[in-house]
Amino acid sequence: MSTEEIMSNESPDTNQNNMNNEINPEFVNFKEELDKLFTLSGQTNDWKDLKKNLSEQKDKIKNQNFNSDEISSLNEIISQIFDNITRIQNEEFQKLEEEFQRNYDSVINIVSEACNFADTSDDYKQSRDKLLQAQESFKNLTLKRSHKDELYKKIQTAFDNVARKQNEERENYEMECIENFHNLKNKIEAAISFAQKSEIFAEARKALINVQNQIKGLKLIREQRDSLYQIIRDAFDDVNKRQEEERSSYDSVTAANFETLSKVVNDAVEFAKTSEEFSLSRERLIDAQNQIKSAKLKKEHRDKLYGDIRVVFEVINQKQSEERTEYDAECNTNYEKLTEKVNDAFALVHGLTEFNLIRESLITVQGEVKIAKLKKEQRNELFSRIREAFTIFDKKKNEYFEQRKEDKSKKLKDIQDNLKEKIQRLQDVLDKDIESLNIQKQKLEEPGIDEFMVSEINSKIENIQSRINEKQTTIDQSNVRIAEIDLEISKL
Repeated sequence: MSTEEIMSNESPDTNQNNMNNEINPEFVNFKEELDKLFTLSGQTNDWKDLKKNLSEQKDKIKNQNFNSDEISSLNEIISQIFDNITRIQNEEFQKLEEEFQRNYDSVINIVSEACNFADTSDDYKQSRDKLLQAQESFKNLTLKRSHKDELYKKIQTAFDNVARKQNEERENYEMECIENFHNLKNKIEAAISFAQKSEIFAEARKALINVQNQIKGLKLIREQRDSLYQIIRDAFDDVNKRQEEERSSYDSVTAANFETLSKVVNDAVEFAKTSEEFSLSRERLIDAQNQIKSAKLKKEHRDKLYGDIRVVFEVINQKQSEERTEYDAECNTNYEKLTEKVNDAFALVHGLTEFNLIRESLITVQGEVKIAKLKKEQRNELFSRIREAFTIFDKKKNEYFEQRKEDKSKKLKDIQDNLKEKIQRLQDVLDKDIESLNIQKQKLEEPGIDEFMVSEINSKIENIQSRINEKQTTIDQSNVRIAEIDLEISKL
């Protein structure tokens, strides 16, 4: 109802009075302002500001010199504006409630299906993916706080269940791995003992291969598997070494090789010193290097021969002043390639835990730096970086094996704790069995029992005694295992 309609509904006497009296301009101003607010009430959502404005208008009306009919008329308009605001607010609220419910209904089944899948599936990655997708489905939806909290709680509970199941599976897996590791270690030690004593190398290798094959089909942690394989590889190396020592004396072979190669190197060196054909000199020196590389030599012999060749290479380089540009270009090329190899070696040091591979790579690139054509400062820089890589490698290797020892000690202690708990449980049951045994024995001493009762009591005593013996045996075995673990820990 507009303010004009309100004015028209006034009584005839009031109209007559208004006609007879002069129209109050303040009343007209207030009425026009209220008309604007009435129109605004259907166009804005700023209800708080609008209600505040109406309240201010109402207070102002009280302070005006209006007659009762004017006040009543203005208050009626204000009341209708408030009613209009309340009606629109209720409609908006109802629409919002319906939107909340529609959004909730659209995602609750998605969330429930994802949670049910996570509760029943052993595919933990897929479970988490489905939960994340379900969570994403309502992340940007308009929802009641209670609905959103409910959905987040369902998702979080499902995530927790997935984590719990995965942890339980991992713990069971680790316990099985530890048990397999100890069983295999005993078998490997027996096979190694046989291989060390056997004089028939084929049988020694066969025993090691048999126990090596047993590792393949069992569950083991990677470090445990690597440790067992390494033990077997070391045993193979020992067999190979003993066999090699039987075939020939290592020292005599290396000495003969050194004598032969010394002549080859000396010939190449003398040729290089007297020849002006630098390319041919290099070919002979390189050929000597290749023979050194493939021959069995002691380290000091190999280093001396390489050193003799390197000295001559430097002499040749000094004699090639007219080819200095080519020499510099070749040195720079070698430096770039070796720098890349040194960088690759650093990447291996930082990225891998296969220490044999890392060490061999460092030694290989070090050897290449030794014999490559390089400027002195380039060679020194590369050697310095290689030494730095060796330092990092040694530190990383030490930290790695120390951590492995620490992890192994912790796992062994966990097994000990479990065995001690098992012994305590068995001891509690054993005490009850002993008490029952004493009760049955006391019954035998009671007067007036017949032969049938004696037989029945003796049968019970026999059963109880059997249980006691079985539990005591288990306790004794567990104590032995605890002592063995103590020994293993002390060896670490």
